[in-house]
Amino acid sequence: MRSSIPFTDHGSTQQSGHDGAPGIAAATDPAGTGLTQLTSATVGRIYIAVFAGAKRTGGYGIRVLRVDRAGDTLTVRAMFSSPAPDAFTTQVLTSPAHLVSIDRQAAASARDVVLVDQSAAERARSAVPQSEP
Repeated sequence: MRSSIPFTDHGSTQQSGHDGAPGIAAATDPAGTGLTQLTSATVGRIYIAVFAGAKRTGGYGIRVLRVDRAGDTLTVRAMFSSPAPDAFTTQVLTSPAHLVSIDRQAAASARDVVLVDQSAAERARSAVPQSEP
């Protein structure tokens, strides 16, 4: 059975510092995601950062749309966006990311967190931190 989990949006950045392919990170503190510039830690939250990967120009983005739970897996559904083929873009390296958090109790005993895109393709997978509430 799949259930939707409410999340808090902590914002996004074009300069996450995440190199390489799309990724996902879950931590009990924003520092564990590498996105401390977006929020400070709050007790009782699991922070989930999604990364679009390194890009050669501006105009790219990633936004969490939904967080679901089925069994021991959290699924983060995100919209990946890219500039139109004829769009003018800044010529700068970017690494788009979005940070959200969920109540730690909603993630209790979850083992994996999976990032899927708008076509339902899996883009990344990571472990959910196991800690005391």
